[in-house]
Amino acid sequence: MRLFLLACIAALPLAGCDTSSNTSITRTRANGVDTLYSKGTVADGEARFQCIASSSGHCHYLVLDPACSTDAACAKPPLRRFAVAVGQTEAMRDLPKGFRQCVSQDPIEQCHRE
Repeated sequence: MRLFLLACIAALPLAGCDTSSNTSITRTRANGVDTLYSKGTVADGEARFQCIASSSGHCHYLVLDPACSTDAACAKPPLRRFAVAVGQTEAMRDLPKGFRQCVSQDPIEQCHRE
C-alpha cells in the first residue's frame, strides 16, 4: 500500500499537477512587539498573502515581475500593489511563476533598500 501511495504522488507532476509550494515569512519586531508579521505562500498556482500583524493595521504588498529584484530598482512597473488588513488573507491566481514580493507596514513605492 505504501508503494502504491508513493507511486501516485510521484505521478502527479507527470499528470500536469504542480505539487510544489513556497512560503516566505517577513517579521520585524520592536521592543518585543511585532511591527510586521506576514506570511506569503504559493501552492498549486495560487498565491496567498496573509497579514498576521502590522503596527499600521495593514500589510502593504508590492508584487514584482520575476525579472526584477527586491534589492534594486526595476524598470518594469509592479504587477500589483495592495494592502491586506491584519487577520486577513488575499489570494491571487494570475501571478507569473517566480514573481517577487515586498511587504511593509506602510505603503511601499518600490522594494529597493537604500
